[in-house]
Amino acid sequence: MSSAGLHQTDYVTLGETVTDLLKSLAKLPYWIILLIAGVVLIALPCVTVGDHSWKTHSPDTLLLVIVGLALVALSVLAFALTPWLNRAASHAEASAGLDLSRVKEDQGTLSTTVSGCEIRVISGRIEECAADERTAIVLPCNEYFDDRCVADPRSALGAYAGRVFEGQQEKLISLIQEECKRKFGEGTEQQKTNDERAHSFGAGHCVLITRPLGRSVPIALVSTTTQRASQGLSARISYLFEGMQQLISCLADARIAEVVMPVLGAGHGGVDASLAFVGLVLGIAEAARYGQGMQRLRKVTIVVLKRDASAAPEVDEVVVRRTLALVGSQS
Repeated sequence: MSSAGLHQTDYVTLGETVTDLLKSLAKLPYWIILLIAGVVLIALPCVTVGDHSWKTHSPDTLLLVIVGLALVALSVLAFALTPWLNRAASHAEASAGLDLSRVKEDQGTLSTTVSGCEIRVISGRIEECAADERTAIVLPCNEYFDDRCVADPRSALGAYAGRVFEGQQEKLISLIQEECKRKFGEGTEQQKTNDERAHSFGAGHCVLITRPLGRSVPIALVSTTTQRASQGLSARISYLFEGMQQLISCLADARIAEVVMPVLGAGHGGVDASLAFVGLVLGIAEAARYGQGMQRLRKVTIVVLKRDASAAPEVDEVVVRRTLALVGSQS
């Protein structure tokens, strides 16, 4: 009785071991499973196991060896194709439910069309983008439209001002303040920091300067962040929608239909770059559909920040494609 019980326990333990082994194998990549199966089939006809030893010999049958070699070859092929298959699966997942054929690609520029407006996305730096008098450069600033943004080289406005208005930043600040007061009045005094009060012109507002300090390229400033004492800078996606509507109004008055802008709302505002990009594109698409009379946007170029040649753009290409496909599919 005891001997039978011992054998039964051994069988149970062996069964559990085999089950655990099969579970572990099932978690492995399929090409590894094929490789293991192939090696086992090749070895089986060549090995004889005795009571306490084993020995090798010529294969008893070539069939298992041939099948094993085929599985090994298939495993090697699968391993080589795995990166390509993963990319294809990622692409299929990214395009699920969207018509990516509406997104065009030309020399690294992705684009789509919404209500006759071409929305283009490139990577680089806003201060390095060339434009003329028919294209406005759109830049983010805070609700005070003050020197903090212009003097900060880490911001898009500061980087652009440092490159284009080098040595004239103070004059540019004065010009911006004059335009704000002319358009919005004196503003509302707010406690900007614990030690400073300033006049706010509101978030989601826009001013357009057609010939800033004698330059031919117009600049538009959109307030995308607020600042309050003990709260710091803060951006909201809703400011982008309001800002795009005001931008369209300013451009319509000046008969400008093309703009270049960075991803507004990212950076110091604290909004994730990808989220800010999606909000910006949706805001542009809405503004493009409901433009001012016959004066509508014809081309918008969004510059996704790429700090240098070796760095990756701050917004992944998958996000760019999906967002453009989303707004383009609604044209």
